[in-house]
Amino acid sequence: MDIPLLERRAVEAGIFLAMYRSLLARMDQAQALDAVRAAVESLAAQAGREFAALAPGGPSFGHFSTVLGLWQGSGALEIENVAQSERELRFTVTRCAYVERYKAMGLPEVLAGLLSCARDLPFARAYSPHIGMERPEILGNGGSCCRFRFIWSE
Repeated sequence: MDIPLLERRAVEAGIFLAMYRSLLARMDQAQALDAVRAAVESLAAQAGREFAALAPGGPSFGHFSTVLGLWQGSGALEIENVAQSERELRFTVTRCAYVERYKAMGLPEVLAGLLSCARDLPFARAYSPHIGMERPEILGNGGSCCRFRFIWSE
């Protein structure tokens, strides 16, 4: 059975919320968030390596850029202002159903943003060490949008 990504992330969010609450009983909030972040980043890196393994001829920026179509196709993100060149991909996320779902589940904002937004850079870096990312603003922490810029450098 193939579970849609949004549903899978919601299940994970419930687990991360339980983990976060358990950790708060033993440590301060910053330490608990660091522990959750480490777990989220580990899962994202694993997904990045799995996506790289699908690349015909090995990881390339052209193949990496196809992830945008996957993200758009899921319906979980509304994406605008896409601009792509041989070594750069820019776009703006104006709506994120992941963050919306986490907030609807009652996750604190600091955790809702972390569960979605902490995935992007580890995913890209695990796909290839040639990828850098800039994202100065995010919806997950109350921003008006997420402005992404992925850059491929040799």
